[in-house]
Amino acid sequence: MPPPRSGPRFWIQPYRYSIIAFGFITLAYYYLFHQSASSTRSFAQKAAANSTLGFQKILVLSKGPGWRTRGLEAAAAHTGIDIEIPVQSVPTPEFVQMFRDLGPKDGKHPGLGQAYNWIAHYELVRYAIALDLDTFLILEDDVDWDVSVKHQMQLLSSAVREFTFVDEKDRTPYGRSWDILWIGHSGEPIENKTRRLVYEDPSAPVAAEYTGWAKKYFPNTERVRALQRGLNPVGTIGYALTKRGAKKTMMWAGKGGSEAYDIRLMEGCKKKELSCLVVAPELMNHYVPPKDFGHVSEVAGANGGGSKAEEEDFEKLMGSTPNILQSTRCRVLFGSTCLKE
Repeated sequence: MPPPRSGPRFWIQPYRYSIIAFGFITLAYYYLFHQSASSTRSFAQKAAANSTLGFQKILVLSKGPGWRTRGLEAAAAHTGIDIEIPVQSVPTPEFVQMFRDLGPKDGKHPGLGQAYNWIAHYELVRYAIALDLDTFLILEDDVDWDVSVKHQMQLLSSAVREFTFVDEKDRTPYGRSWDILWIGHSGEPIENKTRRLVYEDPSAPVAAEYTGWAKKYFPNTERVRALQRGLNPVGTIGYALTKRGAKKTMMWAGKGGSEAYDIRLMEGCKKKELSCLVVAPELMNHYVPPKDFGHVSEVAGANGGGSKAEEEDFEKLMGSTPNILQSTRCRVLFGSTCLKE
């Protein structure tokens, strides 16, 4: 009987251990990498729901205390949001006129109210640059948002990170691969002219609930939003800027040459001078007091468009907010919803 053949077993054993070790290392790396990526995404989402919605600061554009700021401060307190309302100087009439005259004589120029608004936004951006903020959100003082705004921002954070291919190691809620992130506006068309990412949001209005000039672009029967490169965003109700975006906005908007600040930014988006992301339907919009009180916007008021009612009158009866299903202002001030129909 021949002796047992033990040679091959002696050589197979080391390879077997090597294969096992390699497999273990591969699995460990895969597990740790994906755990790390998952942890980063989780951190970014939590940051998007903090007291500044994932930005370093929230700055409010305002002429001073009034019904707008009182309602805003109540809404902010109700949803656990920290806002700062810097005191802004009032430009002289001569300075405003000089600003209105910027650009070609045969070009478009802002009206008086538009010029005041433009200068105020410009000064607020400059203030943020002086603070050396990495990211910040600017809100106009009659802004309103949904009571679920923090959850909305978490959903938006995930969408922005995916849309802009944020590195998995980057723990910031929205990355920095953009100049302007437009979350509050009065309309943006959703078309196939640009890349977009559609995501579910239970607080998004469907077509039957949406009002405004952009209604024809919303055939939605499902509660979804779209994040896309800016096509035609109108209104600077709420917009975020990166440090890079703030400096580019200063250069672009400081030239004048358009009828309004938001139009100038929109033109920058269209011409790719500014890298703009827009979410539609919007997450924020203007709260509008009842028409019975003769309310006009501050821009229209400066242009002589209508008469201003008494301040106290605006707080007696509930107004409305377009495209916001569960208005925070109306919840905290009137215990109700006030979706504009």
